[in-house]
Amino acid sequence: MSRFFPAIAVLCVLAQTAAFGQSPNEEAATATLPKVVLVGDSIRLSYAPIVTQQLEGRAVVVSPKPNGGDSSNVLKNLEQWVLREKPAIVHFNCGIHDTKKFSGTGRFQVSPEQYEANLRQIVERIRENTEAVVIFATTTPILDDRAAAARQGRDYELLGASVQQYNTIARKVMAELKVPVNDLYGALSTPASPETTEMLIGKDGVHLTAPARELLGRQVARAVSSQLTKAP
Repeated sequence: MSRFFPAIAVLCVLAQTAAFGQSPNEEAATATLPKVVLVGDSIRLSYAPIVTQQLEGRAVVVSPKPNGGDSSNVLKNLEQWVLREKPAIVHFNCGIHDTKKFSGTGRFQVSPEQYEANLRQIVERIRENTEAVVIFATTTPILDDRAAAARQGRDYELLGASVQQYNTIARKVMAELKVPVNDLYGALSTPASPETTEMLIGKDGVHLTAPARELLGRQVARAVSSQLTKAP
């Protein structure tokens, strides 16, 4: 009876593996694929499933469950969300939360100066601790009227002009650090007509409609794909 035990054990392992949706060959293939980490706020959370679908069979996409929030929060959680994954590519964004402008003080949640410093530290820490190719994504547009209506009674405002200001800072930093920029802002703000932009941004003036999530998911997948050959 004991001579059959090893064979039975192997069959049990194979059955358990199949139950979780991957055969041993599929698991081995997945283990050899490059790992791509997506970091960002709720905009990233909304397009991440499409990126995962688009890169299936070419990369393992890791998208942390928490909302990334502002640049200070991304920096604070960089070890947990990025560094420990040892990724081949990191596609990151932070900006909308940074630009929250508080009515009582007129100050941003993260000042322009601190935003620039945070972006530099994020890129530098990723490069110091991994061999990953880093891609930065610009912050997506805000429609002022919708954003104001959806946030009545709150102590801060979100403004399209602030997003443009912070995107300008980010582009300067990334140019100096030689980090490729994926222009998600441009993808939503320069379509065929202004009416199209209004269809891509939701009723709250910030979040994406389904067509916009599909559009950005595909654009992020293309940006990542273009860097896969450069990844370690």
